[in-house]
Amino acid sequence: MVQRIGADIDSHLQTARRAYGAGAFADASRELEQIPEEGRGSPGFLLLYGACLARTRRSEEATRVFTELLAKDPECHEALTWMALLKKNHRSMHESIAYAQQAVSLKPEDAAGYGVLGSCYLSGRLPDLAIEALLRAIELSPDVAEHRHNLALSYLMAHRHREAIIQLRHAIELAPMSPENYLVLASTYSLFGMAGPAIECLREGLSNLPDCAPLHSSIAGMFATIRNDDAAEKHHRRAMELSRESRGGFGTWLLNQGRFGEAKEIFDDMIREGADPAFAYYGLMLSAKLTDSDSDTAFVERMKSLLGSSQLRPRSEMYLRYALGRAAEQRKLYEEAMGHFDAANRLAHTLYHAGSPVSEGRFAAEHAEVQRLYESIRSRSLQTDSAAAPIFIIGMIRSGTTLLDQIVSSHSSVASGGELRFWMEEGRRLVVRDSAPTEKELAALAEEYERYARLLAGPEERFTDKMPLNFAYAGIINAAMPNAHFLHIRRHPIDTCLSIWTTFFGQGPLFAYDKRQVVSYYREYTRAMDYWRGALPKDRLLEIDYEALIADPGKIVPQIVEFCGLPWEEACLHHDQNQSAINTPSRWQARQPIYKTSVERWRRYEPWLGEFAELLERE
Repeated sequence: MVQRIGADIDSHLQTARRAYGAGAFADASRELEQIPEEGRGSPGFLLLYGACLARTRRSEEATRVFTELLAKDPECHEALTWMALLKKNHRSMHESIAYAQQAVSLKPEDAAGYGVLGSCYLSGRLPDLAIEALLRAIELSPDVAEHRHNLALSYLMAHRHREAIIQLRHAIELAPMSPENYLVLASTYSLFGMAGPAIECLREGLSNLPDCAPLHSSIAGMFATIRNDDAAEKHHRRAMELSRESRGGFGTWLLNQGRFGEAKEIFDDMIREGADPAFAYYGLMLSAKLTDSDSDTAFVERMKSLLGSSQLRPRSEMYLRYALGRAAEQRKLYEEAMGHFDAANRLAHTLYHAGSPVSEGRFAAEHAEVQRLYESIRSRSLQTDSAAAPIFIIGMIRSGTTLLDQIVSSHSSVASGGELRFWMEEGRRLVVRDSAPTEKELAALAEEYERYARLLAGPEERFTDKMPLNFAYAGIINAAMPNAHFLHIRRHPIDTCLSIWTTFFGQGPLFAYDKRQVVSYYREYTRAMDYWRGALPKDRLLEIDYEALIADPGKIVPQIVEFCGLPWEEACLHHDQNQSAINTPSRWQARQPIYKTSVERWRRYEPWLGEFAELLERE
């Protein structure tokens, strides 16, 4: 009898191993679960069963099984590796790294172990350690595309973009049927404004994977960047044909185009079908204006009912909270609105920035480094003879830069370049160098930047760059392009910070989603602008008060146009008729006539401002 039971156990184990080897992990689990309790204690059973559970996303059960196995065999390399991956997926970063380190110490020549360790460091936002581990993995096993992909992500996190591009090209050679490599490489090219190479990369991916919806969505985004709206729409629609999950991206693109009615149809369909309804509600609330009508009340109640769902994931709850916050504000329920916005920011911080703690004084140190670099440039009187005359719109995010961009780019001689990341990336690179750039290097940067901007903005005589945080590098930009104009828009500090708090930025800047960090960054922004105000030539910097612009555009807008050296055009007073695509959270407001409801908005939230109230001391 005992022999027969043992034979049955062996039979189940062998069948399960065959199923596991064939990728039928659920079948393997079911086979193992037929083994009686007395046959489930062996290390072989526990290792195979734990792996099956992990592969079928039964993470809590897998963790219990591997914990039991490690209690019996603390040096089981495979169990340690699985525990590292499980803890990483649950964002228990310290534990995941500890398990991975222990696994590597037991098998120091195992490339896969170093790959897992590198991925744990990467998830913990420790790029230098991730790079070290992944380089070792590649040294031991150079033909694993996943190691190359993760190394590229680590280089990107460390702002070593050129090295990331090299690794992604290797990864594509090794795994040409993996869409992730094309997607990340195209995104990396786009950081440098290299829309052409990004589009070619995605075309290469589509030649191998013509029915890959994410590749179609990504190339649609690239075409939108260079204002090829027909191609963008074509690929968005193809992505939707291939995957209904692509509808959210198309809806967002329609919002950016000002096609609010069509976007609403997309989001309404998603809600009716239960396809990512949280994001759909969020999309609807980006352009909706609610009242106390019965239909709008029912609309809000439907959103609230989703909050009680046991299936609601953190990302979906975050979108719902932002949507409910906007809905409550429109209905003048300000305490309720702030409660939703606070919850949304907590979730966004956990999802995007939990692994990137910001040390006290970090922003001050970063701006001090930029200013030291500028002083080095100025002490040698470095200035190029670049004729480029872009119009930089700078300031704190959510201070009115999109409105100002729409006003200026309404002029027939000016195109909107959007938020160009060129100087954010190149500025960081210059700051971490051992030496200041030469005049020749600055001239090369100016030439590269203009090529980049022209690709995005078009052939118009002048163009804007409305990346607000370019304020950090204003002096360096001025040295590279002495004919550039800087429009600095200022807004009430608490209105600015409150607008940041009520806006979702995706990955966003590191100071977003934490009130203390928003206040800290705002203070450093004002110190930086105090410095540039004294350093930049007086005829290169115009400062505009948002509140004055809103109160009297007929007076302020002509001053802006004259400062930029442009002849007056009445169209600049009718920015709401500007047809440029808007890829920022202000897309709805920027397409409306100038309105005053955003002035002193903070007073409605005064009892619930928290740390933002500290900025009242500035007033």
